[in-house]
Amino acid sequence: MAKSKIAKIPYDERTDDQKLESNWGKARKQFEREDWSACVVRAATTAEIAANIYIRQFLLTDYALPPKFVDALLMGANGLDGKFKRLIKPAAEHRGTWSTLKSLQKKIESLNEHRNGVAHAGKFKSKSDARSVFEHSLAVIQALAPNEAATLALP
Repeated sequence: MAKSKIAKIPYDERTDDQKLESNWGKARKQFEREDWSACVVRAATTAEIAANIYIRQFLLTDYALPPKFVDALLMGANGLDGKFKRLIKPAAEHRGTWSTLKSLQKKIESLNEHRNGVAHAGKFKSKSDARSVFEHSLAVIQALAPNEAATLALP
């Protein structure tokens, strides 16, 4: 879907794929404007959306669970780290892919540290911090939502 068409859809009505695409694009624009702290938050949010995509694929598509139930699980898991530990790990263990996905843990911890530093402690980030967050976010997205990652590029 063209970016201009996505922008016309209210954010709450967008699919996870559309949210991922628009957040990544906004994060890249913030990077280009040298708004390091804002792009850190936005890029980390994009990785969390990839986690939502992974979990929705597993629970909605593979197991046909009710969407409201899945939404409640995603809300209750609280953030990328919570979703990774509480939902993705058990799903990946069930699928037999945990040995591959567990390598994301350090990247996710780094994303959380950077994002929470900005969002909860008012820290300012540097260009190198922002670049690192983009790299870690893209790695998470590639592992959890490979179809969506195919169109993304680092700034």
